[in-house]
Amino acid sequence: MKDFLFYPLSALIIGGLIAYALSFAEESAELDLSKGFMLSGEDLQYLQIPERLEFSLITDSQTGTISAALTSNVNKKTAPPSAGISVRLGPEYEKAFEGQTLEMTVRARAGDTSPSPAFQMGYFSIGANSSGWKDYTPSAEYRDYSLRFKKTVAAGERGGDFAGIWPDLDGLGRTLNISAITVKIID
Repeated sequence: MKDFLFYPLSALIIGGLIAYALSFAEESAELDLSKGFMLSGEDLQYLQIPERLEFSLITDSQTGTISAALTSNVNKKTAPPSAGISVRLGPEYEKAFEGQTLEMTVRARAGDTSPSPAFQMGYFSIGANSSGWKDYTPSAEYRDYSLRFKKTVAAGERGGDFAGIWPDLDGLGRTLNISAITVKIID
C-alpha cells in the first residue's frame, strides 16, 4: 500500500476504534451541590496533613468501618497558623457556598489508646470569612459535632475553602477518630 493511502487509512481506523471505546464510557454524574460536601471511608486518605500532625486510616474498633485516627505532636498555641488536618473543598463548593449559612459536621470520638480530651474544628476560606476554631470535647462513642456560620462572598480572587480539625490541642500525641466530615448549606 502506498504511504499516501496508508497513513490516512490508519488514522481513520484508529479514530474509529477510539470512538467505539468511548461509546462504552459512562456519563459522568453531575455534582449535586444541594447535598453538600462529604468525605468518609477510604476517601479520608485525601486529608491534608501539616507538619507534626499525623493521621492513619484504620478499621474502627467500634463500627468496623474505615475511619481516620488523627493526632498532633505540636501544641496548637505554638504551631504556625494552619487549618490543621484538613480537606480542601473544590472550587465548585467554594463558589456555591458563598453568601450561604453553612453547617460543618465531623463525626468523631476519642481515640482507642491515649484518647484526646479536646479538639477543635473550623471552616476556613481564603478570600472570604472563616468560622474560626471552635472547641469540642469528644465522647467515647461516635457523635456528630457541628458548627454553623454564614460565609461571605469572596472579596476579589478566591483562594480555597478548607474544613479543618486540630485533634490534640496540647500536642501530646493523643488521638481522635473521625469517620466523616460534611459541609452543607442550611439556608
